[in-house]
Amino acid sequence: MTARPDRAPFAVGPAVATALTLGLALGFAWWNPAQNRWPALALVLALGLDAAARIVARAVRRRTGVQTEIRGVPSPMLALGNAMGIGAGVVAVASALRPDLFPLLASALAGLVAMGACARLALARMVVAIEAAEREAAEAKKAEKRGEGTGR
Repeated sequence: MTARPDRAPFAVGPAVATALTLGLALGFAWWNPAQNRWPALALVLALGLDAAARIVARAVRRRTGVQTEIRGVPSPMLALGNAMGIGAGVVAVASALRPDLFPLLASALAGLVAMGACARLALARMVVAIEAAEREAAEAKKAEKRGEGTGR
């Protein structure tokens, strides 16, 4: 089995990172619901938005054949793989050391996950719009050629 060249050898996949982050949010919400309920809910909702955005991006990729995954410039964070998994790990470790920081860290992670999901949805929307415009232009060109051929 060969490793994909665009992934770090120890990177976790998006599904694993989502499951770990969801477990983290639910665990802290169960442990101290008075303090962690709303930040955990924000994180769970951001994960839902991210999952929906990934489904939409996959559907657009199948329909258009255009790669709709967001790939960043090389950086230490992106070299480690899925940034959401890294974010969840940082939140888990920091929250284990200082449980009172979970609301702040979970809210920040929820915002980052939601921004990534919105960017993914925006990219998918742009791909669909461009593909539709190209299809319309090709149809107009065909209609124009048919119109010129009959007029001579």
